[in-house]
Amino acid sequence: MERKPVIVIMTSRGEFGGVSEALAQAVRREGTHNVVILDESKYDSRARFSRLDKLMQISDEYRMVADKRMTAKEAFRYDREGERSGGRMGRRSRRIANAVKRYRPEFLLAVTPYACAVAAEAKRKAGFGTSVIYMMNGFVVHGEGAVHDADCYIVENGDMKAELVQRGVPSRKVMVLGLPFDAPDLTPIEKEAKKQELGLPRTPTVFLNERGKRERAELLRLLTDQGNILNTVCYTGDPASVASLRAISDEEGGVGGTVILTKEELFDEYLSVSDIAVTSYDPSVIYKCMKSGKAVIVCESEGGRHSADAEYLEGEGLVLLARRPIDTVALIYKLMQTATAARFAEAGEKRTEMFSAANTASYLTGWIAPNA
Repeated sequence: MERKPVIVIMTSRGEFGGVSEALAQAVRREGTHNVVILDESKYDSRARFSRLDKLMQISDEYRMVADKRMTAKEAFRYDREGERSGGRMGRRSRRIANAVKRYRPEFLLAVTPYACAVAAEAKRKAGFGTSVIYMMNGFVVHGEGAVHDADCYIVENGDMKAELVQRGVPSRKVMVLGLPFDAPDLTPIEKEAKKQELGLPRTPTVFLNERGKRERAELLRLLTDQGNILNTVCYTGDPASVASLRAISDEEGGVGGTVILTKEELFDEYLSVSDIAVTSYDPSVIYKCMKSGKAVIVCESEGGRHSADAEYLEGEGLVLLARRPIDTVALIYKLMQTATAARFAEAGEKRTEMFSAANTASYLTGWIAPNA
């Protein structure tokens, strides 16, 4: 039996929106390739208290390579003992090289800045010829964008391609493919039926996806204060916060039909029937909303992480940006005006209509290395 070619997807803890699994499923549906997902537990050997590990405690990996006290080149030279490995091949690079030998992939597909950096480092030190493709899971090029020597880049928009070309990346090595996140295309009748099935009132539904514990509670309180004008679905991946969130909802006697959602497998189902999404910066949620014609309010995170992405989307007329929790209520009422919501829905659908996970998978399975 002939062996199917393999694609290895490399990821790390900074991944947004389950992009590695979304890509793996799309490629498997093509039926031509096998997929292996390589996460940090399979390749990383960083010391628990090394300088690099301390930098990696920050959830935003972009800041790791932007830290002025440590260059990107220096940051990836630490082995298990936290000592400089210099030109020697450390354990992390050896593990990646061994994975290349084992799976003989068509290429390594990195979906986070850290995964791209260590893949490029391993290729340089181990000397293997397998190409590294970097999928930028965002809307702007950050400081780390063109410093990892990837053989090919996949970006969401033409502005990102222009930025990479300006930084010296050959145009033929950059493909504009959008983001690989799909959303169900429900008709108004299907959406209404689904809302009834889920027990949601007919009033406008706001989907709240805020990662910050304090911010999430503050936003939920602001939304429940609006009474039965709207209802809220509040998602939390933190079981410990459920009781406090339900207490906030009960302060209004459950008015507005508040749902505290904890099951990740129901996330997309509730999001699909919502009318407005209020979310921390998350490219998967934003993209799914744009594809389904849903208005999005992005909450600026503490410290301004990913603010460049959010501000870019705001400038393109694709989202509204709430710089303070209190601003969210005014923006929701603005979006409840039919013409305003329709304008954002049209812009989002137009932006994403040519992109899909299937198109990205088709490109990956048919990939031919660009000339150097």
